[in-house]
Amino acid sequence: MEQNSNLKGHSNRFEMEQYILVFIFLIEQRWGYIINKELADDKITTKQWLMMIVIENAFDHDPSMQEVADALSTSHQNVKQLAVRLESRGFMKIERDLHNRRILRLRTTDECRRYWEKRSPEDAKSIISLFKGLEDEEISSLFNIVMKLEKISGNLYNEAKNAKK
Repeated sequence: MEQNSNLKGHSNRFEMEQYILVFIFLIEQRWGYIINKELADDKITTKQWLMMIVIENAFDHDPSMQEVADALSTSHQNVKQLAVRLESRGFMKIERDLHNRRILRLRTTDECRRYWEKRSPEDAKSIISLFKGLEDEEISSLFNIVMKLEKISGNLYNEAKNAKK
């Protein structure tokens, strides 16, 4: 795909939606590559990075593996694999729930928090570089659009997930 593709000749809504979908996937692939490269020295993958961020920011309690799986729109097994690797690095603890021994809870460690504090200035530069060239109004509009897309995709994901049952 051409870097500066325009939509001339693709002015109907459906064609634009197709392009948007493809470009969102391409952006995700490129950003995943960039983030993986930035985290390579620390031996952390993009998926591990994302899971730690979600656990630290999306919950006000130590979430169960299933809660994290739901938040990441992935399987319990995928979360367990990531958690085991992060536990071996000292970034996470996998603990049995005190009230229901079948439930495994995930807790980030002080080591994890120290790691993020150390990375904070570097991460800020990286995030800023991903959006370089966008004006403040564009960032605001993009934020609002992404929030709407997240809600729509979450609803569609839940419908698809429930239809499988």
